Amino acid sequence: MARLLAAGLIAGALFIGSDATLRAADTGTSTTPKLQDTLEKGLKARLPSEFAFIKTVVEKVDDGTLPRSLVESTFLWARRKPIHAFEFFQEGLKVRAEQIGVTL
Repeated sequence: MARLLAAGLIAGALFIGSDATLRAADTGTSTTPKLQDTLEKGLKARLPSEFAFIKTVVEKVDDGTLPRSLVESTFLWARRKPIHAFEFFQEGLKVRAEQIGVTL
């Protein structure tokens, strides 16, 4: 009886979750944050120069110059740093981008 109840709850949750996803797609809204928002908030950007660097990175990702996977992996690495996450991200991304021939 408990297994049947658990299976019903899981199936109901999956149905409700998929319905919410479909509704979000239908209305044109998405719960997935944009890369720019993720970088700004995740790295706690505060200075105009930090926002400008993030904007440049996002533009290079959008035009295909810089691989998104490179940006995301550098972001995750920098976020693990206890302090100065933005500085680690900026310098780390510059070094990694240079290795593939992209200047930031």
